[in-house]
Amino acid sequence: MKNLALSTLVVIFAFSGINAQKFKYGHIDGNAVYRKMSEVQKADTVYAHFVKQLEDQIKKMQDDYNAKVKDYKENEASLSDIIKQTKIDEINSLGERIKKFQISAQTEANKKQKEIYDPIRKKFDEALKAVAKKYGYKFIIDKNSLLYFDDADDVTKLVEKQLGIK
Repeated sequence: MKNLALSTLVVIFAFSGINAQKFKYGHIDGNAVYRKMSEVQKADTVYAHFVKQLEDQIKKMQDDYNAKVKDYKENEASLSDIIKQTKIDEINSLGERIKKFQISAQTEANKKQKEIYDPIRKKFDEALKAVAKKYGYKFIIDKNSLLYFDDADDVTKLVEKQLGIK
């Protein structure tokens, strides 16, 4: 996607007749700055705890499922047909509940991730925009997607300063 954005910029300049020299360009190691934000580190901890709770619940359900299957296999020969069918139904029902819970857990994890990280991304974006405006940059591109860049136009430290990162 970053390469698409860069390609789009090149095409726009090539076909619009705009003199690219009039614009001030900057680049940033966005991922490095983002990872330095204290909010991200806190969010990582909260999110990891949330996911761990879901994983623990899934493991508990799977352990219960495995125990029921083991019990059934060990005692199958001595069970009446009606008890066999009841146990099979119980095992199948638990298997379905596990599948449904896994799907719900994934949905909840995605929702929690968005809830936790979106405000941080917004803060990062606002700091980037503030630096661009303050220092007159028309374009700031993430340097991880560039093949070449001049370090003189690196705005990483300016954005870190805007975010209060030392």
